[in-house]
Amino acid sequence: MKLSADQVSLIGQVFESYVLEHHRDEILAILREADDQAHYPVVVDALTLFETNMEIGEYFNAFPSEVLPVFDSALRRAALAALQDSADPAQLSLKQNLHARVSGLPVCPELTREHIPKSKDVGHFLSVTGTVIRTSSVKVLEFERSYICNKCKHVFVVKADFEQYYAFCRPAACLNEEGCNSTKFTCLSGTTSSPTCCRDYQEIKIQEQVQRLSVGSIPRCMVVVLEDDLVDSCKSGDDITVYGVVMQRWKPFHEGSRCDLELVLKANYVKVNNEQLAGVVIDEEVRKEFEDFWERHKNDPLAGRNEILASLCPQVFGLYLVKLAVAMVLAGGVQRTDAAGTRTRGESHLLLVGDPGTGKSQFLKYAVKIMPRSVLTAGIGSTSAVEAENCCGGI
Repeated sequence: MKLSADQVSLIGQVFESYVLEHHRDEILAILREADDQAHYPVVVDALTLFETNMEIGEYFNAFPSEVLPVFDSALRRAALAALQDSADPAQLSLKQNLHARVSGLPVCPELTREHIPKSKDVGHFLSVTGTVIRTSSVKVLEFERSYICNKCKHVFVVKADFEQYYAFCRPAACLNEEGCNSTKFTCLSGTTSSPTCCRDYQEIKIQEQVQRLSVGSIPRCMVVVLEDDLVDSCKSGDDITVYGVVMQRWKPFHEGSRCDLELVLKANYVKVNNEQLAGVVIDEEVRKEFEDFWERHKNDPLAGRNEILASLCPQVFGLYLVKLAVAMVLAGGVQRTDAAGTRTRGESHLLLVGDPGTGKSQFLKYAVKIMPRSVLTAGIGSTSAVEAENCCGGI
């Protein structure tokens, strides 16, 4: 079942009027940008949009892969309308690469997940929270090719199939509505020059957050596909919430071999939950608390150190030497550069060795809890880290 032409028209009209009412200033700011080829996002709150028209919410939940391109088209029409209504259109330029990014889904089990989705979620738009454990390099992806029929000279476009790792599947016959039915085509894209229809492409792998799992559970992982303005929006160790469509993909079939299906999340929007702004200034209250603490222990700074260590991982009694080592690793050091220009990193490594039940995992989980960017992995995860990952293009 697909959306009818009337439903597509309704979705486009409602979304166009919505963004003009709620995001006009944001659209005008984008139109003032100098780069006409860049990709610009407009983040839309799903809850506010659905309250505007509940029917749009029903269509979006049922057919997210079809509704999202309609949103993008409506956003471009809204940008054109804002340009025409502007008092100073000479300072504005129309941008074609506008993307509607949907966020703020209602908090309910059907739409919001803290665990990796399963096969029953294929085709649904969800928000999934996890930790980035691996990122690939940004690549150039050809997503569209043009073909010309050798018989009737009809030119048609073939889009890359996401479910087959962006493979191009040539049609069996000419797509001319007049009924050519020829089976011989010539590819126009990339014949005399490089491919023209390309976009930025990146894959990341996210892992379930360990603190949200039950005792003894091993966190599961999932590949997330990022395109256009979403690439390089996060890095390893970030806690993120991904809004996107759960899809499945498979590699080309081979006779006698089983088809290997993989669940992936095609991202529409990525929100970094632990984003750290550069140059953050510590407020005076925290600074005064820090100064007062060391003022009280100026005659015996080791007592102040011991007080800090007693509050580190309080569920583990004693082991002050181990706590001191963990605290030093978490605090880090200062990078040094010698006369020859060689840089020595300030961060140190730590190896905890001990019998089972001595609290090694407790220290690791506590470090993950207090650090803004961290990845906690089990033995199975650290072993597979040295294996080649096709999706991430490296080791």
